[in-house]
Amino acid sequence: MAGTERSQSAGTRSSDATEIVSDRKAGRPSAATALAATALLSDDVVGDGALARTLSALAGSLTNGGTGTATPERVLFELLSNLVLETGDGDGGVDLAALRPQSTGSLALVALFVANLVAMGLGAWVSHERAPPIPDEIRGPDGDLIVTDEQVQLGKKAFQANGLMNLGSILGNGSYFGVDLTADALALKAEFMREYYARQRGADSFDAVDDDEQAVIAERVERELDADAPEGPVIQYSAAEAYAHHRIRDQYVDRYYGGSPERGIPSKFVRSADHARRIADFACWTAWMSHTNRPGSDHSYTNDWPYVPGTGNRPTGQVLVWSTISVILLIAGGGAGVWAYHSLDFAEPTTEIIDVPSPDDVSITPTQYAAAWYVPVAGALFAAQALIGALLAHYYVERTGFYGIGDALGIDIVSLVPFSLGRAWHVNLGILWITTLWLAGGLFLPGLFSDRDPPWQAEGTTALLGVLVFATVGAFTGVWLGTHGKLGSPEDGDLWWLLGSEGLEYLEVGRLWKVGLLGAFAGWTWLVLRSVRQLDEPLTGLGHFMTYAGGSIALMFAASMLYTPETNMAVTEFWRWWVVHMWVEGVFEFFVTAVISVALVSMDLLERADAEKAIFFEVFTIMAAGIVGVSHHYWWVGLPDFWVPLGTTFSTLEFVPLVFVLYRSFGEYRSLKAQDEAFPYTIPLLFIVGSSIWNFVGGGVLGFFINLPLINYYEHGTYLTVAHAHTSLFGAFGLLALGLGTYILRVVTPEAAWDPTWFRGTFWLTNVGLVVMSVASLLPIGFVQLQTAYQDGYAVARSLEFYEQDHVQTLLWARTLGDTPMILGALAFTVGAVRHLYAAQQRSVVDT
Repeated sequence: MAGTERSQSAGTRSSDATEIVSDRKAGRPSAATALAATALLSDDVVGDGALARTLSALAGSLTNGGTGTATPERVLFELLSNLVLETGDGDGGVDLAALRPQSTGSLALVALFVANLVAMGLGAWVSHERAPPIPDEIRGPDGDLIVTDEQVQLGKKAFQANGLMNLGSILGNGSYFGVDLTADALALKAEFMREYYARQRGADSFDAVDDDEQAVIAERVERELDADAPEGPVIQYSAAEAYAHHRIRDQYVDRYYGGSPERGIPSKFVRSADHARRIADFACWTAWMSHTNRPGSDHSYTNDWPYVPGTGNRPTGQVLVWSTISVILLIAGGGAGVWAYHSLDFAEPTTEIIDVPSPDDVSITPTQYAAAWYVPVAGALFAAQALIGALLAHYYVERTGFYGIGDALGIDIVSLVPFSLGRAWHVNLGILWITTLWLAGGLFLPGLFSDRDPPWQAEGTTALLGVLVFATVGAFTGVWLGTHGKLGSPEDGDLWWLLGSEGLEYLEVGRLWKVGLLGAFAGWTWLVLRSVRQLDEPLTGLGHFMTYAGGSIALMFAASMLYTPETNMAVTEFWRWWVVHMWVEGVFEFFVTAVISVALVSMDLLERADAEKAIFFEVFTIMAAGIVGVSHHYWWVGLPDFWVPLGTTFSTLEFVPLVFVLYRSFGEYRSLKAQDEAFPYTIPLLFIVGSSIWNFVGGGVLGFFINLPLINYYEHGTYLTVAHAHTSLFGAFGLLALGLGTYILRVVTPEAAWDPTWFRGTFWLTNVGLVVMSVASLLPIGFVQLQTAYQDGYAVARSLEFYEQDHVQTLLWARTLGDTPMILGALAFTVGAVRHLYAAQQRSVVDT
């Protein structure tokens, strides 16, 4: 099992030359770049001819003289053509030994990572320069002032300060409980403009005029909306647009200040009627950029999203073209992934019965005992998240309470914990408990390869847990105070977003709390690096890879400091998605690969050298596609339209490394089945297998489906995204975290006290809950929404009337069938963690 002897079992990587490093570019197709990475990992070189031809083909195909980028299919074809020329046994196979240049894979990986960041940095600059402008003024046809840029900016701040991104959404991003403000404002604008012209004709409403007049009015409204952006800083509204803007303000005052119980909005949800008007101004600005053509283009700043009938918005030609290309890339990339996996002969976990020492025979360091305390803390956070999730799910069917409990107790639950506050807690609790277990794993695993701790390591581990608990309590309290207006309003200063809530999905906590969490991440990286440096391994060893992956999480999180409440919303979304996407489809995948590899090696199921080779390949494919793949979030938020082809290409290629994840899960399962009852780590390995399968299903299958541009145009911001988020975040990352926690407890718990029932129950309850939740509720609602968005428009698919349909209400109630086992699974893990940690502490006393 563990101990110092294991650190001697793996060979170290030899040093290589550097001539390939200069050829790294930001836009590498992932399969081709990963193939080059494998060349760096082979142990021998049979002939320089094959190597030279391979690298020549790679460089020529990817640069094309600086005028363009070849397709991934061409790259793979030319690489394959060169590779098969050199065989090791004359049978036409691929000889990997002929692929090793005199370079180090670590330098190539760093070069790829840096090149991607540079490319995205350039994209950030271009996106900032070409962001939709906020006009200095909007005036009516007679020159009367309607709205100023200061009012729009104040509306954005009020939108964030009141947590509206967790009640509804903006530009399709946020919560799906309330309306999408962009689509809502656009639909209302078209409706009120038609009403204005109908009244000019003497009718009370648009429906009161005859069909011919309706057609004339509808054509005029669509023509006015589908217009070019003005050249100067002042927008001139038509009389109908001015009328519509004032009517939208009135509706928002009634809805968000007066209250709308049927929407789950209590009275005085926003601070004042003026704040409601400013939020309307902000929503109308996003509606304006969604229907106004970008200069030099025939489509709007948001690529004609959202689809709202009668406004001129519909999928553009490039959306259709790149959807077609996406399918081609999927087939080519998937085939390349299958070929690469079999051709490159990656080692899988052993299927032989292995003799693993009992956990009682493993020496446990003080740092490992300290890291074990993270597990019940994470379990408590998990249980809290599951319970709050059940409350939020119930709000969809009873928007004024919770099973009548509030009325019986005389408590207004909706005002005390409005949906927006509960969702902010729910989302951030999910990130926190998963991260807490990952941090515990990073602090615990190096000790399995060494019998000693660095000085003060255990104390540092305990102090870090204290910092995390303090920051979590402080941040969540700040979100509650900020949402309830206890920290002032945007006019009063910056306290509302420094200590309260920034009001942006996934990144709600106040800026000062973010700084504290960033410091905690940095402290974790330092602590783990101290342990890893005691191991007899190179900088490209498994322990170092795990450290780099964890440090990358902090690096990506730092991007959340690059915007303020004054930042243009389109640019804010650029940086917000930079953090979120880089986490879940970049460095999280990096960390998952590294931790699973370390865990399998520590269980004696995989050789260290084989794990290092596989991790290099998978990390290359993840980095090559995942970083630029963030751009699929930029299609509809007002950023330049060059993100459509980039996002399509790299989002599709993100599927390639997930092919390896699927194959890895098969290998893990075969290894699990091969072990007898004496194998002590069956339950942790079971969680790892489940994580890999859900990673493929949630991140790969559902991820590709909803990111197909033509589908995403109608699907963006629907329950299909909810299904993707739950199956990916919990299924892939949550199950791995639970597996890490279980593994830690299994090692530190005495054999006589170990009871796998708690954790086996957690595995099956959470998996059954996730399947039922997705199949019985989330996916069916998402498909109904998709159909409604296509037929009637996105605003209708997100309306209260949609959710109140009988068949949709039935599907919403069905979610209870999945929530219940999920809650029971969370409670089982927490109780089991506390019981086993107590037994572990008794062992710790004996050991000392």
